[in-house]
Amino acid sequence: MKPIKYFLILIFITFGSYFAQPNLTLTIENQNTVGTDFFFDVYLTAPNDVIYLGNSDFVLTFNAANFSSPTLSKEPDVSFTGGNCTFVSVDATNTDCRKEYFGATAVTLLNTNQIVINLSGPTYTDSPSFEHYVARIDNQASTHRLGSFKISGIANASGTMDLQWKSESTIASTQSPTTFNESPCILTTVDPTPAPLPVELSSFSVNSVEGTKAQLQWETATEVNNYGFEIERSLAVNEDESESKTEPNWETVTFVKGHGNSNSTKTYSFTDKNLVGGSKFVYRLKQIDIDGTFEYSDAVEIEVLPNKYELLQNYPNPFNPETNIKFSLPEDAKIAINIYNVLGERVATILNKDLKAGFHQVNFNTTSAGYKLSSGVYIYTLESKSFSQVKKMILMK
Repeated sequence: MKPIKYFLILIFITFGSYFAQPNLTLTIENQNTVGTDFFFDVYLTAPNDVIYLGNSDFVLTFNAANFSSPTLSKEPDVSFTGGNCTFVSVDATNTDCRKEYFGATAVTLLNTNQIVINLSGPTYTDSPSFEHYVARIDNQASTHRLGSFKISGIANASGTMDLQWKSESTIASTQSPTTFNESPCILTTVDPTPAPLPVELSSFSVNSVEGTKAQLQWETATEVNNYGFEIERSLAVNEDESESKTEPNWETVTFVKGHGNSNSTKTYSFTDKNLVGGSKFVYRLKQIDIDGTFEYSDAVEIEVLPNKYELLQNYPNPFNPETNIKFSLPEDAKIAINIYNVLGERVATILNKDLKAGFHQVNFNTTSAGYKLSSGVYIYTLESKSFSQVKKMILMK
């Protein structure tokens, strides 16, 4: 009886090991929204086994109600950069393995809300030398990425993506790197947390303009992970300058903190009090997420054209060593700003150039340009072909 017992044990061990199925875990990582596009990565790990990935179908569902005519694509959809697929070959030496798997992966949308990612594994007929192109997946968490994928057409920014694995339709196989024979894997699918869709900006406008002040206002219908807004301003590019391809020179005016997450309307406002340098300006919002990603709003243009020439009192006054002088021009003109002492002697010329209509400001620093001025009262003038005005300033050292 002993020989028979040992023979049965040998059969059990042999067939038990032959039919043992390796374990494969699927996860979704790096969910991100840019504009109306949603991006995600598919990762595969083998917690207890080494797997040589073969023919597979990875199926996910998503909340199609938040999309309008969604489209699915691999990223990048034109050329392979080496960064989207991180598979390694059996011998870990052939990095072209990534390119083969990226090229062999197909993506399809089914039944409006199902994402099918199909991988065609290599076959023996490809070439005996193709053995080292078979991808090896082994015991290292989050190191094997099948690829990056994009769904375009977000229509409801207040919703979430709601990616879920469709386990009953998801299959994967492991194959021999030499014979290419395949056997099924035991799959564990891990659903990601619901990923937010973008901040929805419902309006952005300039409500009022008074002198050198402009009040900006904007509203969001919903917010998810909204860190806040940078307000950017530039002088408008005139039509006669457009042929020279002049681009706006954007500068950051201020930052306004966002509400983070919100499903209700939020209203923001900011008053820009320093509109100098021209008469036409453009504003835009740079909406920044908590993770640092950002998106720009459309630009809004305003015009602040003065109705008269005017020289304003310098500020600060008295000053030491510098002060600012503001003035307004109702039309384009050549302007000179001169500084005189009480004897009528000109001691400095701080501006002499053609300027556009609008509000302007210049800085006068008594320590620059070789000025050697003592404490006392000085006269500063605004002079053009058709206008002149005089004011006093006090330098106090």
